[in-house]
Amino acid sequence: MRAGSWRTAVTAAALLLTSSVVGGCQVGPAQPAPAVLRTSAPPWDAPRDAVSYIDKAGFERLPLDFSGPSPYTVTIAVTVDGKPVQVPAGIGIDKLRAEQAAVHTHTTDGLVWVESKTTSDHPTLAQFFTLWGLKYTATCLANACKNLKITVNGQPAAWDTPLTPKAKIAITVRH
Repeated sequence: MRAGSWRTAVTAAALLLTSSVVGGCQVGPAQPAPAVLRTSAPPWDAPRDAVSYIDKAGFERLPLDFSGPSPYTVTIAVTVDGKPVQVPAGIGIDKLRAEQAAVHTHTTDGLVWVESKTTSDHPTLAQFFTLWGLKYTATCLANACKNLKITVNGQPAAWDTPLTPKAKIAITVRH
């Protein structure tokens, strides 16, 4: 084999190897970790791989710039053992994949945005806590399972109460 054809053959083999390696690489973000509902004590951050929690909560994945026909807000305050718990920014938002749930937070002040595709959607408090990645039942929030009380605008409410426009929801619980 001549030197020129040898270089051509080596170059062709290198290109073929490189293209097969690059072709097998994943493009885009990695697969999200599975949604795991935490039972630890606060503080609780927003889940990093929000799409897993969006799916687990039963929401459709929406683009980050989605606003819905009738967006509204709800204020949620959580108290565990008499101490306020910060509601983190980024619940229901997956910046890496540019997707969000219809229910999500942008700030740490307890303001929750509800931007559903239709006005007939009725997201619940239980879905919100799933988005946040917390175990939430009729008796427990994470590892706190004594005296769970929910109020909406100062009135007692069910643990899975719907998130209604301008509602002020308070959750109190003890260990």
